[in-house]
Amino acid sequence: MERKSDIRGRRKERIRSLLLQEVVDNSEVSPLPATPGTEKPEAFIEWGTGHRQGQPSSPEPDPEVMWKKQRGGWEEYGGGNRPSLLAGFIQRTVASILVFAAVWGVFAIQQPWSLKVQAFVREALNKDMDFEAARVWYEEHFNGAPAFIPIFGDKEEPAEKVAAPHELGAPVAGSIVQSFAATLKGVEIMPVTDSSGSVTVKSVDVGRVLSVSRELQGGIRITVRHTGSMTAEYGHLSGTKLKADDWVQSGEAVGWMLAEEDSPLPTLFFAVMHDKAYIDPADVISFD
Repeated sequence: MERKSDIRGRRKERIRSLLLQEVVDNSEVSPLPATPGTEKPEAFIEWGTGHRQGQPSSPEPDPEVMWKKQRGGWEEYGGGNRPSLLAGFIQRTVASILVFAAVWGVFAIQQPWSLKVQAFVREALNKDMDFEAARVWYEEHFNGAPAFIPIFGDKEEPAEKVAAPHELGAPVAGSIVQSFAATLKGVEIMPVTDSSGSVTVKSVDVGRVLSVSRELQGGIRITVRHTGSMTAEYGHLSGTKLKADDWVQSGEAVGWMLAEEDSPLPTLFFAVMHDKAYIDPADVISFD
């Protein structure tokens, strides 16, 4: 047993002497400058090993694991955690109670100084807020008042119509000889003729030809779909160049009327429908 102990002791002394000799050798030899692509410097730490070269290794803590462990709430810039929602609610509740208690105490105490505070509180509670000044401030800093506050929208803008109604032209120059009340469908117009004895019937507005049909009395009737959900019927025509699905502009010829031999010029039947209901053409067109 004593021999084994002596051997173990001599081994320890030998190891200690070798370590001391290595330290002395390293201190006497100056290190060479490191060059790119050669061995790593002595102070280089291999990532994930947590030790320098030549030193005992120890596991390097994972930064992601450390961040997850230390994460206890909202993180602010510079460190620290923000209070939780419940803690913030409690703090605001306590502050509100303290303010309420202070105001109640001021109104409960009848002292000269408290009377001034009471007057100030009453004025602050009863004074109307200057919304105009707030609106001006918003317009100066944000280029417009917030639309989600209704009182800021009291500045009424003039209404603009998307499609303003335009005046419709008369199909012919003439006078009404049979009013709308007689048939509740349309009017009969006596056109003014010229020396040629013919009259051109014009479209009252831009529209698309729906149909070209023959009347029982032999005349031609043209139905045109105009703008604004309005449909017009031009009847008793002598002729036309239009057909279904043709387009006509306002004032463009729809057809013509001719006086036959030994018979006067026929009247023009003109009807207007709005949303599938007949209306008096005199209400939308001036025949003067």
